[in-house]
Amino acid sequence: MSFNPLYSVLYLDESAQNLKSFEAAFSRDYHIHTAKSGRDGLKVMEQRTIQVVITVQQLPDISGIDFLEQIMSRYPDCMRMIMTGKGDHDEIMKAFERGYIFRYVAKPWNTEDLKMTIDSAMEMYNLKVQNRNLIRSMEEAKRNLEQKVMERTQEIERQKMNITDSLHYATRIQNALMVPPEELDRILPPYFILNKPKDIVSGDFYWVSKQGDRLILVVADCTGHGVPGAFMSILGISFLNEIVSKTDTPQANGILNILREMVIKALGQTGKRDEAREGMEMAVCIVDFRRSTLQFAGAFRPMYLVSGGELSVVNGDRMPVGIYEEERAPFSIREIPFREGDRIYLFSDGYVDQIGGLDRKTFKSVRFKRLLKETSHMSMQEQHSVLREEIEIWRGGREQIDDILILGVELTTAH
Repeated sequence: MSFNPLYSVLYLDESAQNLKSFEAAFSRDYHIHTAKSGRDGLKVMEQRTIQVVITVQQLPDISGIDFLEQIMSRYPDCMRMIMTGKGDHDEIMKAFERGYIFRYVAKPWNTEDLKMTIDSAMEMYNLKVQNRNLIRSMEEAKRNLEQKVMERTQEIERQKMNITDSLHYATRIQNALMVPPEELDRILPPYFILNKPKDIVSGDFYWVSKQGDRLILVVADCTGHGVPGAFMSILGISFLNEIVSKTDTPQANGILNILREMVIKALGQTGKRDEAREGMEMAVCIVDFRRSTLQFAGAFRPMYLVSGGELSVVNGDRMPVGIYEEERAPFSIREIPFREGDRIYLFSDGYVDQIGGLDRKTFKSVRFKRLLKETSHMSMQEQHSVLREEIEIWRGGREQIDDILILGVELTTAH
């Protein structure tokens, strides 16, 4: 192995002859520095970059081991070696165990053997320097990465805050289009609304209108949730307002028929195979308090009716409010009498489709029906609380997978 002559070796020995012999033996391979005492050796260390220090144990002012111990903390990369006779063996071994020395060389030294030992020390020195430089580079890269991550995180937080602010503003717009709670309290008999958007804004919406003795109730589930669903809900609410305002005595299925045409036209749907199928699932119930009858029409959504403690399902048609693969047919209508105290429930599919429980399964319609029956003797607000708590227990901290909306109304002829 050939080393750059600029690599420096410091040799300490009180014998001038030994210093000359060492310099003569190794000056072709290394830049040799010599010192007769520990004090002179420290001066050399302060003025030069020394890769390897070799010292004898007996110096006029300090022992070789003590000298190496002194320079260890100040020059940690420097490789430390000691020459020793037989009588110093025990002390040298203790110093070796403490890490003060890299190697010890027996006197008298052999030029070829010592050259190999110095080369080995130089290799170790290079590895230590490379390792330190690598650690330094890694630390610098880590600092740079941490800085970039921090800057990026701050930017993401700013973007998230802007998006969240926009979504909250969109929620206010969406809520402003729906009937406010104080108006619902005025026009509705005992009722509850369980509304749990998956995101800040929702693709589910409810719509209520009163025309004399008739009450129109709508619950809809738009394609998607979050922002796309919210846009569809705003479109649906606006269209419902327009349809009902222009019709003296709207029919439940008529509302769906007209709404479907308006949605298809607004979205430019043509029925092509690769076309998006945006639309709505919707339940429409018209309560006629004077005649004590219910009109119901549904687009992929049913209505549940609880009467006398028994629950019956009033199914809608299996087609959406929007374009559909099959031939467009009018929505059908069901007319059902109701009795004092009967309850109706219109809802999206978010409640029954929620994943939860020990087996990570959906809540299912069967469990939902049973829950409605078991709580039908409670007040509407008590039933609302039970439904809300039950779905949270079922979810068990898992992600909410869809928007949840349930509208429950107790039918009272006195109203």
